[in-house]
Amino acid sequence: MKTVMKFILALIVLVIIIVAGYIAYVYLQYHRIADDQSLPVKNARQTEQVTANTSCKIMSFNIGYGSYPADYTFFMDGGKEVRARSKQDVLANLTEDNQLMTAENPDFINLQEVDYEGDRSFKVNQPDFFTKKNQDYSSVFANNYDSAYLFYPVTQPIGKAKSGLLTLSKAKVNQARRFSLPIEKNFNKFFDLDRALSVSEISVANGKTLYLYNVHMSAFIKDEVIQKAQLTKLFDNMKQHADAGDYVICGGDYNHVLSGKAHPELTWMKAFPTDKLAKNMRVVAPTNAPSVRSNGTVYGDHSTLGVIDGFLVTDNIKDTSIKTVQNNFKSSDHNPVVMTFELN
Repeated sequence: MKTVMKFILALIVLVIIIVAGYIAYVYLQYHRIADDQSLPVKNARQTEQVTANTSCKIMSFNIGYGSYPADYTFFMDGGKEVRARSKQDVLANLTEDNQLMTAENPDFINLQEVDYEGDRSFKVNQPDFFTKKNQDYSSVFANNYDSAYLFYPVTQPIGKAKSGLLTLSKAKVNQARRFSLPIEKNFNKFFDLDRALSVSEISVANGKTLYLYNVHMSAFIKDEVIQKAQLTKLFDNMKQHADAGDYVICGGDYNHVLSGKAHPELTWMKAFPTDKLAKNMRVVAPTNAPSVRSNGTVYGDHSTLGVIDGFLVTDNIKDTSIKTVQNNFKSSDHNPVVMTFELN
């Protein structure tokens, strides 16, 4: 009997050591990526400038790290699945994404949730995938997630992931910077992305500059103070360029409703605070089709749908059309959004 009790006690001690060691690992490994840092511009041989009063097109698309086909359900949204189903499935979804991009042939592309070295996406290097497929574009990648191995959920851990924002431009990008966004400081910081925004500077033939922003706001946080702080930092950053008379376009996933019905009971479907934007900026969002679906169930009649993807632009930019590319969420829990515009 004593031998059994000793064995059980030793087992309990071993479990405690393992758990304590893992917690220590997560805390010691945790770090935030430095704020306000220069980003490399790859394939920067493009010399084309943007010309005022000429039609241009931009796409914004949260690709969901190639892991969310229409029948996928995600555990953090009330579903059952955690990782992508297979490497082949990730590559098939990325191929579908790229076909949508090719069909629209935009001058600029903002992609969010682009993984590399991610257990959840079978370590497919997604920035590399898209840059190789789109060699007519300059590219800027801003890392916003570099996590420890998250042993959660225990039965199928999401693992370790590195992810970020990929900006593609047919015009030459002179320089680009990454700015960190506020995030929660409690234990939830281990489960939310280390949020950021990227800013790419592009010369315009009239001597002005186009500042192209790419952003992905927090989704599953309940602290409204942090959500507001993220938006405030973005708004303040854009305002300095807008007030200088330059052009600003911000395309991304705001996790706030840009048009249509808000669902305030969901942390990622609250109303967007349009009144907080600079007076010389406005929201441009589609109304023809939803840009996002809920992941608690497979895509269908019971899905919560909305528009949380779109653009913030300065008033010296004329939007001539805006649409959601309705793809029935075939390769992502988002549909891409495309805007045609002119710089005045």
